Amino acid sequence: MSIARVARFAVTAPHAVRRATAARRPSPVVRRKVAVRSNEIDLEALGLDLDALMPTSILGDLEGLQEEAGAEFDDDGVPLNFGDSAYEADILRTKVGIVDRSGGWRVLRLAGPGAVDALKAAGATGEDIDALMAKGPGRGAPLDLDGGRCAAHVQAGGLLVTVPVAVADTLVEAGDAVKDLAEQCTLLSLVGPDAAELLVRSGAPGVMEQEVGTHATFGFEGCPVVAAFGGDLLAADGTFLAAVNLVADEGIAGLLWNALKGQGAEPVGSQALDAVLAE
Repeated sequence: MSIARVARFAVTAPHAVRRATAARRPSPVVRRKVAVRSNEIDLEALGLDLDALMPTSILGDLEGLQEEAGAEFDDDGVPLNFGDSAYEADILRTKVGIVDRSGGWRVLRLAGPGAVDALKAAGATGEDIDALMAKGPGRGAPLDLDGGRCAAHVQAGGLLVTVPVAVADTLVEAGDAVKDLAEQCTLLSLVGPDAAELLVRSGAPGVMEQEVGTHATFGFEGCPVVAAFGGDLLAADGTFLAAVNLVADEGIAGLLWNALKGQGAEPVGSQALDAVLAE
């Protein structure tokens, strides 16, 4: 069954990210006892446990679903493992894992005349920037920056960039041309030899047969999700692991994670990914 439940959005539509930031994850339910009256009857005085009637979690909350799957979290609330890092590492090598990469990576939107200056300030060469800007919407390329490599995706009117946290700070400091989407979007990655097949089977665009940086947008639960080919990750054993990055609004990230899990992606924490990848 396809996870893409609404019509796909145009690949080049820049509003995909803006619309994605419009929704927000529902505020956590504050569980407290309150006196509720109906027709002047104090329900709490009658001995009803109103606290027990409050929901303990929000349907679709990413962290809640990860916790139910056995996640052990780091200080930033990103899963370190799901109980067995060695097993999870094997999943990455042989099947496909879904990894929450929001802790080590950020999603940025670059637009306007200051975008090029921001990239240069972060260490990108003029030659690489010119080659990137020559590409049309829906395409992209990796960029080497001071402190790491980012994936830049060309959209009409700007760039969508996934970048390591340490490098992201340099870009954000470059000025108004850079918008940090960390509070609105979650970055999930499908990693492993079965990633491309799962993506297509799920009804999402098949971007992994294209060049690195190619991306497309599909609809899920009424919101757009950007699927971008992140390239092949070099494993410590010398092999390469296919990876696709999914940029989703916080409000649907849990539902997307659960849907991909239902399609066969197995939860994998950062410890397994770090163990598998070459330094």
